[in-house]
Amino acid sequence: MALSPGPRTLGEQLFAQYGLRMVADDQARGGHASGNLPAPRASKITPDSLEEFRRKLSTGAEETVDPKTWSGSLPNRWGTAPMLRVGRSKWFNLLWLAPIGFGLLIIGVVVAQGLRELPSVQAFIEKYPGHVPPPNGIQGIPAWANWQHFFNLFLMIFIIRSAVQILTDHPRLYWTRHSTPGRDWFRFQKEVPSDPLWTAKQDSVNVPGWIGIPGLRHSIGLARFWHLGTDSLWLLNGLIFYILIFSTGHWQRLVPTSWDYVPNAISVGLQYLSLDWPSEMGWTAYNALQVFAYFFTVFIAAPAALITGLGLSPALSTRLRLVSTPLSIQVARSLHFLIMVWFLVFIWLHVTLVLTTGARANLNHMFAARNDDSWVGFLMFAAAMLVVIIAWAAATPFTLRHPTVV
Repeated sequence: MALSPGPRTLGEQLFAQYGLRMVADDQARGGHASGNLPAPRASKITPDSLEEFRRKLSTGAEETVDPKTWSGSLPNRWGTAPMLRVGRSKWFNLLWLAPIGFGLLIIGVVVAQGLRELPSVQAFIEKYPGHVPPPNGIQGIPAWANWQHFFNLFLMIFIIRSAVQILTDHPRLYWTRHSTPGRDWFRFQKEVPSDPLWTAKQDSVNVPGWIGIPGLRHSIGLARFWHLGTDSLWLLNGLIFYILIFSTGHWQRLVPTSWDYVPNAISVGLQYLSLDWPSEMGWTAYNALQVFAYFFTVFIAAPAALITGLGLSPALSTRLRLVSTPLSIQVARSLHFLIMVWFLVFIWLHVTLVLTTGARANLNHMFAARNDDSWVGFLMFAAAMLVVIIAWAAATPFTLRHPTVV
């Protein structure tokens, strides 16, 4: 039997060599290859049997997540304290930052109070009390800023929780292009074992469901849907915020527009550290240190979160060479993590100062767009926190019951 010339795949070559030979042998014995096969048995599958089988199927089992069988029934494994590499082989337990920071804070308070006794420092604070009125007399907080503030708070909660869940899937960060064992600079997991078959699935750790979403070990897929979904809404909220602040002139309250902000920021820092805090004028002007913090958060940290987030995606980073060339995925991941740390520190300081520098007036500014001592802002704040708490508590149970919706 002649075969057509030309290149063949390995499968075609094997068939040409052995398959045709079997056919020829069968024909030589007086039959056909297909003719010697036994007749198929009569099928027992009938429309009635199919219908009975369908009635036995569970209609909802695949729509829920069973934590006991999730990801091949991975056993619980909790991470270690967060560790920071110092040098080549030393690791520093970051939990020590709490007592060390408290000790340094006490020393700073003592030093700042001593400095404020000096006549030159008193004259400096008198000359630069801490507030620089924005140009063009821009003051007040509009109602749209209140709504933007709430949406930002609401979405940021789920962004951070899902980010923590994603990080638990591989609880190590690198400044190198590859995830080479032993080259991590931050981790909250033990050293990578010498087992060459060790995988990221084995490296993953648990996180409580009230912190991460959904809290299960190796649930990075569901966490990414939460992260990217809320991130998209957060970016949309930020885009609207940019449009409104630049169209109304509100940006002037958030941008240091002169060099006077520098000495005033130093003065504010000294006043805060000495525990004799500066006067609050939030309705007319933020103090200089607030302006620098807001400027960094709104115009540097937020765009950097977007850029490094794009660099984390293999599909996008291979197309966005402006991102992937200077930032490998691992470098982008480390920077993305540090930006999250900044947001956490900012939120903690922001909430602390709001509640300790005239909470009622501050809440009126931020939630009721009014400048008085009424309880309206507090009541609106309480309602907003109720919504946040309910959503926080419901996120993980909802994810486990409706993963396909997520």
